Amino acid sequence: MRKIKLLLLTVLLTSVLSVGVNAQGDHMIVEESRIGNTLLRATLDTADDPLSYCTDSISSSNGYLVIDSNTFSNQTCDELELQINLQENKNGSWSTIKTYSYTSYNTSSISKYPTYSSQTIGAKYRVKTYHYATVDGETYAKIITSPEVTAK
Repeated sequence: MRKIKLLLLTVLLTSVLSVGVNAQGDHMIVEESRIGNTLLRATLDTADDPLSYCTDSISSSNGYLVIDSNTFSNQTCDELELQINLQENKNGSWSTIKTYSYTSYNTSSISKYPTYSSQTIGAKYRVKTYHYATVDGETYAKIITSPEVTAK
């Protein structure tokens, strides 16, 4: 798992440096990369933002939905929190069917890989993730919605 994570991070960073990116807002950059059948969406922000690098992806494999969510900061944060909302497309609208919440203290990164086994084959899923960082009593937030995946 560590080698896969390192490979994904290396591929993403390489693509950020070599592929065009879309600026959103004043400073945020959103980058999408395809690795096999998985589309990875990441945000990069200014150096002074404690949520400087966040990634989220979802894939379907062997009857499971596999989520990969990471927050990396350029500083040690008092608290990093991830709230991962697994959503299913029902009749054209997205409904949250499962929420995963994680908190780490005095750290500069948090990475989680939950799986979900109650998927419906052929249904469409995505994750909407809330990344939070608290530094010196101030809380920062970033929201990322992954591309959708069809359950296999």
